Amino acid sequence: MKTRLLTLFCMAAATLLIRTTDSARAADEQYVSSETCMACHEDYFDSYQKNRHSIAADPRTPEAQMGCESCHGPGSEHVDADGEGGILSLKADSADGPVVNNAACLQCHSKGGQALWHGSEHEGRSLSCTSCHSTHKNNAQNLAYASQEETCRQCHKPVRAELMRQSHHPIREGKMRCSDCHNAHGTIADKLVDAQSVNTKCFECHADLRGPFLWEHPPVVEACLSCHTPHGSSRNALLNAKTPYLCQRCHSNASHPGGLGARSSADAGESVYRVLNNRVFYRDCLNCHVAIHGTNHPSGKSLVR
Repeated sequence: MKTRLLTLFCMAAATLLIRTTDSARAADEQYVSSETCMACHEDYFDSYQKNRHSIAADPRTPEAQMGCESCHGPGSEHVDADGEGGILSLKADSADGPVVNNAACLQCHSKGGQALWHGSEHEGRSLSCTSCHSTHKNNAQNLAYASQEETCRQCHKPVRAELMRQSHHPIREGKMRCSDCHNAHGTIADKLVDAQSVNTKCFECHADLRGPFLWEHPPVVEACLSCHTPHGSSRNALLNAKTPYLCQRCHSNASHPGGLGARSSADAGESVYRVLNNRVFYRDCLNCHVAIHGTNHPSGKSLVR
């Protein structure tokens, strides 16, 4: 908590310093209008005119203020230098750095989903807003790439690989998006999960597994990720290990073995029930313990019904 408060204080001080510096700079420089920008940056100007930032009728937009210079700063020095410096480029790799670039965006985008940006994981990794967004793109979220999935996978390549496995959340089919579970701008939970906890997020879709139940399975109450992996798995139901070995991480198989078994050649013709006794042959715990998340059945103490 102390570290987060210190981070927030430093970020607030940096933002104040930037705004003070911009005010001093603006006193010496002059705004030259968006039409002047268009003379050299026609492609950028055309793309800007096609997205929400250019709606002059909305007083919240840059166009309703100073146009291009609302974000890039006064352009007189840039014009006098024949386009060499003098403004904020806002590119992710610009010399101004992410703190300065992000302050331009945070002038307007400081509420809602962006309210927890300061101290977030992405800010801590020195990402700029323009690492993911472009003010000149004409799509739903002004994304720098064609889709949200493509934008996220620029950095999260292991997650992309997991989504290609046979059991996965349907992101590549277009039925879900990364932002259905995560808020890239900051959250109170780990891994940028957009909820109070991982379980709370899972229950938004899997409400039937929420409980409370008369007979509960403790790992389910503790964390869904005890048994499941969120993005993709080679096993059914996004399990992070094969059953019965997943179950045996907690449940000893002594006196009730759940390992794989088979009849030897000496037992040919004998019933598997006699030969293997109570062994769960070629199968797993879920054959009997079907209500693995919890049950309200009076006789379901062992989660068998």
